[in-house]
Amino acid sequence: MHAIIEPLGTDLLCRLAGAPAEQRIPQSEALPRLRDWAERYEMAVVADNDVELLRIGRELYDWLDGLGWVAGWVRSDDAHRLDIRADDPTEAFAVALLSAPWEFLADPQGFLAADRARPFVIHRQRSAAAATAPDATQETHRALSRRDAAEMAMADGRLDEALTILIDEVLPHFEQSGDAREKAITQGRIADVLVAQGRLDEAMNLQTERLPTVTALGDQEGIAHLLFSMANIRLARGEHERGGLQKIYEELAEAFRISCQSGEPDAIGGIGLLLVQVLAMGGLRDEAFETLDITEDAFTNLRDLDGLAQVRALRDALGG
Repeated sequence: MHAIIEPLGTDLLCRLAGAPAEQRIPQSEALPRLRDWAERYEMAVVADNDVELLRIGRELYDWLDGLGWVAGWVRSDDAHRLDIRADDPTEAFAVALLSAPWEFLADPQGFLAADRARPFVIHRQRSAAAATAPDATQETHRALSRRDAAEMAMADGRLDEALTILIDEVLPHFEQSGDAREKAITQGRIADVLVAQGRLDEAMNLQTERLPTVTALGDQEGIAHLLFSMANIRLARGEHERGGLQKIYEELAEAFRISCQSGEPDAIGGIGLLLVQVLAMGGLRDEAFETLDITEDAFTNLRDLDGLAQVRALRDALGG
């Protein structure tokens, strides 16, 4: 199940994709709490204090679950995905929201990320639709909800339904509103569905079309994800077997560099795993091991056991 936390007016809005229930927390209450948890998290990491990290995670959980919001999410049988959305990364509330240690959310049984049966994924996204007046975002809020519904349909394997929602409902809204960032994000979701349907050429055309927009917006995380996606498509099309390995390497290396610079461990881990494999294809064994070390550090910080298992498998395959 897909959960979203984002500013809305003077509140912090917490909701589940496709569900009508939502929880609003006043910014005046949320801001000092988020800052406190971020500060305590930094100290706990330096001190290697797992007890304090667990305490912070449970405090976050209890705070969000005032209306049963988190409990319903955790009880679902789906993977746990949490989107943290904010607009201006320099604004105090956005900084606090993006800096909070959401990766360490914990229920009475322990860290959510420790449940190997259901992956726990965090996405920090700067959305131009966030932190604006409620009356101005009513239609945008609906478009974002429908995009969430499309993502859920895709996760359930209902690819045609997901594509119809994205093309017929979501994309026209952002084209009409002139929101270049959200249009580009939606195009990326469409490309993901096209890839899942095996329509690789169409997906690549769409990714190529939106690359100038994402670049012009200066969205570094978006650029990294886009380059990663394009490299994946090239690999799926077999371009690495037809003289295209260098291009794939360049896209992945740049995506990895951006992710390391921004310090996003989930992006570092995911991109790093693929980059290591491409480096190995090119015979760059030393670079592969260096990249693998950075990737392992990212998964260690996330306490991502599945990611660490993949790192070990790659290290064994490389003979290290």
